[in-house]
Amino acid sequence: MDEQNSKAITTFDSLFTNNRIQMLKILLPWLAPGQQGGFAVYIKLLELQYTLSFLHRRPDTRLMGNGRQLSADFFQGDNADTLALLDELLPFSSNEERSKIENMKNMILNFKKMQEMMDMVKMMQELFPEGMGTDNPMDMFSGMSDSGLSSLFQMFGGDKTD
Repeated sequence: MDEQNSKAITTFDSLFTNNRIQMLKILLPWLAPGQQGGFAVYIKLLELQYTLSFLHRRPDTRLMGNGRQLSADFFQGDNADTLALLDELLPFSSNEERSKIENMKNMILNFKKMQEMMDMVKMMQELFPEGMGTDNPMDMFSGMSDSGLSSLFQMFGGDKTD
């Protein structure tokens, strides 16, 4: 777990506790093993009560963060925040979850590369309004050899997959 993630978790945990609860947590390992389970549940109950009263006293308070919010349309515009969030989730993910997160990151990055390519095609259309010998801008790629396509993909930072 990296330091930034650790700070976020520590900040959250410290927001919903008080000195009394912290003292009880320090006392917990000193108890007999048979008493620790019930005492741990009691500590969690106190944390829940403290959290509920804290939120009741401050209903409109931003608990954490810098005001960034996720957008449901994370394929549009700058999606650096979405990629940063996915990176923060990775250390806490199982292998299956990690695979899904990596796939999502790759999908977002590939979509961004595709948008850049389409922007380039649009720019070419604007530079050459009389056309490039075809009505379909994607036809200009159809005659390229594999090495030409590989060069094009490498130019945009991707690898050509067969």
